[in-house]
Amino acid sequence: MSKNKIFIFANMLIFSIFIMSCSSQEYTTAKLAIQQSDFSKASEWLPKAMEVEPDNPEIPMVMAIEIHAQNEDWNEMIALFDRAMGINSEKVVEIRGAFISVKDAVSNYVEFYWAKEFNDGVAQFKKMQDDPENKQDYLQLAINHFTNAAIINPSDANTHATLAKCYLDKGDNNSAVDAVLVAVAKNPDSFEANFSAAQILGRTGSSSEEILLYYEKATEIEPSNSKALRELAGVYYDLGKKEKSIQVFENAISNEENDTTKADLYFNLGVIHNQMNNFEAAELAFDEAFFLNEEDFEAALGMARSYEGLGDNYLNGTSGFEEDKNEASRWFRKAEKKIKSVMVIDIENKEFSKNIVQRAKADDNNSDHVGSPLPGQVAKVFVKAGNKVIKGD
Repeated sequence: MSKNKIFIFANMLIFSIFIMSCSSQEYTTAKLAIQQSDFSKASEWLPKAMEVEPDNPEIPMVMAIEIHAQNEDWNEMIALFDRAMGINSEKVVEIRGAFISVKDAVSNYVEFYWAKEFNDGVAQFKKMQDDPENKQDYLQLAINHFTNAAIINPSDANTHATLAKCYLDKGDNNSAVDAVLVAVAKNPDSFEANFSAAQILGRTGSSSEEILLYYEKATEIEPSNSKALRELAGVYYDLGKKEKSIQVFENAISNEENDTTKADLYFNLGVIHNQMNNFEAAELAFDEAFFLNEEDFEAALGMARSYEGLGDNYLNGTSGFEEDKNEASRWFRKAEKKIKSVMVIDIENKEFSKNIVQRAKADDNNSDHVGSPLPGQVAKVFVKAGNKVIKGD
């Protein structure tokens, strides 16, 4: 062995002896017990060491890791971490042969044990998929692990939100609501926490007014999140705030990249415009929806409804339109053609065809019924009793 190596080894030995000599008899006894894996003896002497050395943050750190973490007593572990931090968070201590500050050690071990419990919870979901018959058992195990993770790192909003979803899946609505509200309280600026709160509150029967606050906060945190914007627009719509709903839908459309999702957004926008008698805007929205998703036959029917609305405006001279029966007739014909086109392009859709067949038909024995080749309701009657009607009218 070279002289340098002997010198370094000697220094390390002297340093270790010095450290041991600075420790109380109680702490020295506890550390020797840990080295010998006699954790029962260590758990007996570490509390005595803390009484003798109340200003030494290393002792509660060692007891937290070597005793309580091994026994999965997470509340006790965190309590001792807090105690060590309260004594001196900057002091360098020895933990399992490594010298590290109390602050860094707490951070590292909290992250390690949190990740272990959280991942164990996630693993239960995989078991649920492989063994659905025992879903409730795996779900309870997942709840146990996520609860532990929340104890270890109570500031992690995602843990509380995930725990809330587990409770919801289990049918425990009260616990789901409690958990998700804790998530928001722990991290009020978390998108995940606020979005989850809105969704879970909505599924557990809360009012639109209660839900609105959380969706608004979520979109404030992530203003380009199209999913949150869709939900917010829907809540505004439910509350009768249609102008705001339109504004949010348009914002969501501008931030959405998926064509199918964007088509749905345009469709919803068209529905609102139709209800507000903004038929021209509705036509444009439904047209975009159908352009992006040619299988969206409801969008085509929405366009037909917009045409019909424009026809109404020309027929009655309402909504700023001048009365013009020819123009009204033109829009009604467009509506009819659009409905026919939907029936033609969806002829292979058996469900769609079945739905048409199942619609109410004219009753031959009822003189008030008039048969029609198209499904739906009569929008306008252009003749009165006694008028002469010829073929093609």
